[in-house]
This record gives sequence, C-alpha cells and structure tokens, in this order.
Amino acid sequence: MNNKERHRFFSIKGAHFGRFFVWLAFLSVFLSSQTHSTPQSSCKPGSSDEIVEVTHIIDGDTVILKDGRHIRLIGINTPEIGRNGKASEPGADAAREHLLSLLQGHRQILMEIDRQQFDRYKRTLAHLFLPDGENIQANLLAEGLATPLTIPPNLNYLDCYLHHSNEAIASQRGLWGLQQYKPLASTSLDKGIRGYHVITGRVERIGASRSAIWINLSGKIALRIKREYLSYFNEQELQNLQGKMIQVRGWIYIKNKEFRINLKHRSDMMLIPKLPGNTGFSK
Repeated sequence: MNNKERHRFFSIKGAHFGRFFVWLAFLSVFLSSQTHSTPQSSCKPGSSDEIVEVTHIIDGDTVILKDGRHIRLIGINTPEIGRNGKASEPGADAAREHLLSLLQGHRQILMEIDRQQFDRYKRTLAHLFLPDGENIQANLLAEGLATPLTIPPNLNYLDCYLHHSNEAIASQRGLWGLQQYKPLASTSLDKGIRGYHVITGRVERIGASRSAIWINLSGKIALRIKREYLSYFNEQELQNLQGKMIQVRGWIYIKNKEFRINLKHRSDMMLIPKLPGNTGFSK
C-alpha cells in the first residue's frame, strides 16, 4: 500500500448493544464522514435532476420509466422475484407490492442521479422521491423490506439509508425477522450456503495480492477488498484486525473451495469486541 491509500477510519467504542442489535453500531461508527462524498443525514432530496413517470415495477429495487429507461434504486437491495419457474425469494413479493403501493396515485416522482449514473447492465442508478419529498429507498429500508447496499462512489443519503436500516434491524422488522438474516458464525457455515448473510468471525490472517486485500476469518471464509475500494477503508486499521472478532454483511460465494465475500465500503464491516461479563458487544 502507498500513502495515497491511507484514509480515515473510525474506531469502535462506547455504548452497549444486545446480541441482535449489533448493527446499530454502523450508524455512529462509519457514517461520521466519507472520503469521496459527504452523505446526507436528511432523507429529503438535495436536488432533483428530473421529474419522471414510472410505468412498470420489476421488483422492489428496479422500475421502468415511461421513456423506457430501467432505474435501479441506489442504496438498497430487495429479494429476487421468481422467474422462469423459479420461486421468489422470501420477501420479494412484499417489497414489490409495497413499492407499488407507494407509487400508486403518483404519476410523476422526483429522480436524483448520484456520481455514477449507470451500472454494468446499463440501468440508470438513482435515488427516487415521492412528490412530497419522501425518500422511497428510506421507506423500504425502514419497513425492513430491503437490505442496505453500499457501492461507491454513489454514497449520497448513506447516513439516511443506514439509519432506517438499523432501526428495522433493531426491531427485527420484515426481512430481519427471517432466519436467513440472523448473524452466523464463520465456523459453522453450511456447504450449500449462498446469497446475502451476516457473518461473525475471528480474523486469522490478513494478506495482500496485486489486486486486493484479503481478510481470512476462522472457518475458511475470505473477505476480499479490491484495491479500487481501499480509499473507503484504512490500511492500518485493517492490518490491526488480526485476531479480533468482526462482523460483516454481504453476498457469499465459493471460489477455490472457500467461502468469499466482497467488501466495497467500511459500513459493511465492524469490530465487535466482547464485553467481559456481558452477552452484548460494544461499538
């Protein structure tokens, strides 16, 4: 690593949280500032790039506009709707129906573009708002119908989105009440596990390759941070994780006979030191 890759990282200390409320720490730990953009704590639109009309809802995080553009909502991910004979994932239909209910009666809504306009599928990436300024992504997160999805450089409203997500997690609302979204120990992962999960484990090794930083947790699971995303972490803090317990969230996949999770932003990883005589954790 070179000096250009060194950035701020926030230590974890302070208040106590119960076993199922660990993620509340994300709000105060990781969202005080951002390296490349300043996230808005308010959920209200900072500026509206366009007034648009939605004509079709594909699922809870993707819609089609009257002009044919496919819009992928920034900052959230909802379960997949079943297609080609495949069943929908738990919570997928509920997310789609909720988004439909939000948009009913509103022919025109506000759309705000972030720093990166398109994803790899050529969909337009945007924040959407109802005519009264209500943030649609924040609404879905608050209801527990979506999980936070942080992909730099689109970090506007990050404070807002994680705030509402953390509240839903604390109350075990929506998806967070399902077994799939409960924290799992890195040492007890089933061979067939895939998809979005919350993993807790001890850091056994930290290494580097030409393309990425690797954090290996006990139980053959590796966290991969591509070098292009290192500016959203801090090299020294990452190196100091050796031997410590952390919790991460993301999509599990298997490569070279090991579980892997790609991390793109520090808000998807936290330190969880166990408090003596306490079943909770400190942030």
